[in-house]
Amino acid sequence: MRTKCNVFIIVLMIFYFTSCKKFLDPQPISTPTDEATWQSDGDANAAVAGIYALIRAAHSNAISYYAYGDLPSGEFSNTTDGSFLNVLNMQWGTAVPAANVTTPLLILRTYTPYYTAIAQSNRCLARIAVMPADNFNGNDVASKTVQKNRYLGEAYFTRAYSYFELCRIYGDVPLVLNNDDKSVSLEYARTDQTTVLKQAISDLRIAIKDLDWKNGASADRVVRADRGAAYALLAHIYAWMGDYDDCNAACDQVINSGSYSLVGASNYLDIYKGQSSEGIFEIARNSISESSQANNGYTLAGATLTSPYIPSITTPNWQVNNGLVAQLYTDTTDVRFTKGFSMYTNGPVSYYECIKYTNIQMLNNNPSYLVSLNNIIIFRLADIELLKAEALCAKSTPDYTTAQSIINNIRANRNAAPITGLTAANTLQTVIDERGRELFLEGHRFYDLVRLERLNNVQQFDNITTSEFKAGKYYWPVDPSLFLNNSKLTQTKFWQGKVSQ
Repeated sequence: MRTKCNVFIIVLMIFYFTSCKKFLDPQPISTPTDEATWQSDGDANAAVAGIYALIRAAHSNAISYYAYGDLPSGEFSNTTDGSFLNVLNMQWGTAVPAANVTTPLLILRTYTPYYTAIAQSNRCLARIAVMPADNFNGNDVASKTVQKNRYLGEAYFTRAYSYFELCRIYGDVPLVLNNDDKSVSLEYARTDQTTVLKQAISDLRIAIKDLDWKNGASADRVVRADRGAAYALLAHIYAWMGDYDDCNAACDQVINSGSYSLVGASNYLDIYKGQSSEGIFEIARNSISESSQANNGYTLAGATLTSPYIPSITTPNWQVNNGLVAQLYTDTTDVRFTKGFSMYTNGPVSYYECIKYTNIQMLNNNPSYLVSLNNIIIFRLADIELLKAEALCAKSTPDYTTAQSIINNIRANRNAAPITGLTAANTLQTVIDERGRELFLEGHRFYDLVRLERLNNVQQFDNITTSEFKAGKYYWPVDPSLFLNNSKLTQTKFWQGKVSQ
């Protein structure tokens, strides 16, 4: 993936960055090359690898994975960038001139990057399906067919994953499944997200059949989809849909597979370097060719870290909410606190700093060239175990005792004392609090709090009133620029009449 596919991915990324003004960009590879491209196992492998590169780009542009999942969740109290401050305060309809294409708020309102990845998934599904089995690696027809189906399984997974991200960000979104030349000029209306997510579930059911469990010896383990990643995504989709019985069952598939184990307290930060024993699905960033620039304010490391990790930065762009840290980490022996945070001082002000993502390397002994080598951790075992605890509290026949046991098993692994005195009434909130401790700055908390408020109807956000929550303010608006190429597109319901350009 990291050696044979570089040229393909570079071409793909050039296409991506030069075509992002189109509505869906349904053809990441130019049509004239298709007949010559889809001829071998290597061609299929490179094409599927390109999907992950496009997902990485979608997650990285304007730090979007964390800007959506963490910045407005209460984890941060301030940001020095005005556009990100609008994100934090959920002022998502603030006017941004269309010419300001690098402004984070405009980027975050534009879902084209995810559709570029979906288009590549659709392309792989259409083209690989008609490739003869003999074109794939293997000793016989049966093994070659397994190899072919594995690529198809990855394409189904990546399409399902991209649609899941779109739905929990924007709610109803256009559903595009076809791959043909006419797609370039077609316009698409929004599809009810329940329909979109049911399609994602259908895709994952196919992927589960075509993918094996994690191959611990593979260099591409967990940075390419396998059966565990498919079940983890399935569990999260069911949780988002409020189907906690099926969520619980999908969590069990992951937990009982024997493919994953929690990282010990002494090696806690290894989780964020990537491909740890508890990693289930990650976006690869732990090699130089896949890394991000650390001393750039529009990357996660550049937005959240200061000296000595990044010597040139004295005040982070995104400033951690000291009060939330104190509220969550009451046990000072908790390794998630002792190794996950440090305190920095700038003049009279002291702040906590999340230091999970400090695997930084200097290139050519030049302090101006620092790269961050931390993977984007999408799903890991602790996440799925705590998601199961949430499901046990919310499913049709709750099991609070087992949910409490899961919480304390996680805490024991993290050197934190057990929580006692739990009751049926407070266990769900305790689960979400534990997810907050475990998954701080991992792209989960905003969505966790949305699910919690749906379940208990208790206000969770400073910048959403109860009536606004019921009206769907937590779904993002789409940028007005998207309407230029798609007359069928409508604004997100809550934000109609509230978005200026």
